[in-house]
Order: sequence, then C-alpha cells, then structure tokens
Amino acid sequence: MLRIFTGALALALTFIGITAAPARADMDIYTTPGEHVSGGREWRTWCEPYSQTARCTTQIKSGGDWVFNNLTYLPSPRELWASNPLGTPGEHKVAGRTWRTECDTARTGRNGCRSYLWNGKQFVFNNIVHFGTIRTDLGALYGYRPAAGPAPTRDTMGTTQQMRGPNHGDKVILTFDDCPKSLDAFKATVKAVADAGVRLALFPTGNCLTAGRFDVSYALKHGHYVFNHSISHPKLTTVSYAEAVRQLGAPGVVTTWGRPPYGDYNASVLKAYKAVGMQAWLWNLDTLDYRKKSSSELISFVVSHAKAGDTVLMHMQWHGFNGPTVAAMKDGLKARGIGVCANNGPVSPKPTGPLDC
Repeated sequence: MLRIFTGALALALTFIGITAAPARADMDIYTTPGEHVSGGREWRTWCEPYSQTARCTTQIKSGGDWVFNNLTYLPSPRELWASNPLGTPGEHKVAGRTWRTECDTARTGRNGCRSYLWNGKQFVFNNIVHFGTIRTDLGALYGYRPAAGPAPTRDTMGTTQQMRGPNHGDKVILTFDDCPKSLDAFKATVKAVADAGVRLALFPTGNCLTAGRFDVSYALKHGHYVFNHSISHPKLTTVSYAEAVRQLGAPGVVTTWGRPPYGDYNASVLKAYKAVGMQAWLWNLDTLDYRKKSSSELISFVVSHAKAGDTVLMHMQWHGFNGPTVAAMKDGLKARGIGVCANNGPVSPKPTGPLDC
C-alpha cells in the first residue's frame, strides 16, 4: 500500500529571480519539473519520491503569490493503491476530514482517480492518481526545487509529514536503512566515514541487530545517529495497530526518531509512533540505490541532485555504504557550496531537538 501523506499547511512561497519558460504544446505542466508559462499564467512543478513512484506538486501564480493547484501521482500499479482512499472510489473519513474519490470515469480516464476534499461548503479538487507502469527515469525528476525550497503540499490526510525530520539546518544528511552485509563491513564504513568528518543517520532493523551485523554502541561512539526502522521491516500500514507498536520496540532501536519501512504510513501508524515516544522521519531525496546502482552512479546522483537541508535515502546493503563513496559525495557537494552533516563526536542514543551537524 502506498503511504498516505498528511498535513494541512501553508502554501505560498516567495519566488524571486526565475523567469518561467513557455510550456511546450506536448508538455504536461503537472508532471514536468520547472517553471512554465501556459495559458498566459505562470506555473511551477516539482516532484518527490512517493513510495515506489513519485508525486508532483503544481502551483500557479496568483496575485504575485504562488498558490496550490494540485498534486499528481505518477503511474504505479493499481494494486499498490488497495485500501488507500486516494485510489478507492467513494467517500472516505480520514482524521476527521471527508474525501471523495472517483476512478475510471469519463473525467479521470480508464487508468486513474481524482480526489476531492470537503471544505465545509463543497468538495474541492485536490489530486490525481495515475495507474500504470512505474517510470524508469524517476530520479531525473527530482533535481528541480523552487528557489525558496518546496512548499508543503495542501490538504493531504492526517498530521504533518516530516520529510526533513530533525534536520533543521542547511546541511545534507546522508541516511542509510536496513542492514550491512557483515559486522566487519559495518565497522569499516562507520570508522572511515567518521574519519572523513561526516555524520550519518543509520536506521537498522531489529533483526539486523539480532543477527549481529550492526553494533549500535560502535556507531554512536563514532558520532553517527542510530534510529528505528522496525524489527522485521513489514509495511506498517498492513498490520494491526498493536503489531505496529510492537514493531517499533525492542529488539529494534528504541529512540526518538524512526523511519517506517518503504516510507508507508497512515494515521494508525503515526499513532503507533507517538505511543512509543518516536516521530517518523522520511526523506527528501531517494537515490534508488536498490536498483543496483554503482558507487560512481550514486556519487553522481547525490552530487547533482541534493539541495541544502536534504535528507538523502540509501541502504547499508548497497554500494553507497562505504568510506570512499561517502567522502566523494561530501567533496562533490562541497564543490557546489553545499555541506554535509559534520561529525562532532559521540552522540546520544536518544537525541532530542535538531541534529547536531
């Protein structure tokens, strides 16, 4: 199941110094990142990872301000939207709000859905979901962001999503999920990255700790944050509330922040995080390293696409998790004037407040 994004947030951003290019006749302004002029109006669109596909946010300039227009979810298999109100026809009550979704109608076409949110007077259009094959070029869509940083999306379901989590500054934080190939590989990388002056955020599973391939104390001692990633990596949206709470406990890391497996969550999952004293932290930039990208491909992607303040997603079992690769990412970003989270020594197992970078 795809995660349900949350929050009803302010939309307007100050946007200075960029001239919008005329939209090509064959271009979809809702799924093409950048600034465009169409129908005599100025538009801008940016995309971000959303579970296995991408979600694009489109704004239109009105009265000098950028205001929300709609969300577009790029194609993904219909079955991934099972039980998700954005992909299920009918009216739905979520976190006290009423949504109406229509699918496969004359308005939506045969492979899509449109959702509307009740604003107290009427249903207002909010988003489009496309069904189909996941695009192979998603990574190329994530490079553009508005100059002032992306505005939060409008009316999505539940409470506010924390894409950046505790990373409140302008440093890029490199984060790694799951489990390294061996304890020796883990220790070698943790030390090499610390020696390079970089602080990572690591999200091992409880099963990884039980298997002896991750040493929490060793990581903390070498200046890296260690956060929760469940015990056995289920989609928390598919298990009961009680099971979600259990998955967020020992033998997983018991701390202040956690990352839901696959980035999937809903109101029940967020409630489980709150119950165990944690907050959910996702990411701004997905490297898609699990597609067996080489170290050089990952370096190029991160250096080219990461923006100040981004949280970058990688995995400990793939080719980004080694000292030389992380050091090269640091050097490449530095050449662009972007810093990575600096290693200032040992950290607390239950850190509070913004990251120390």
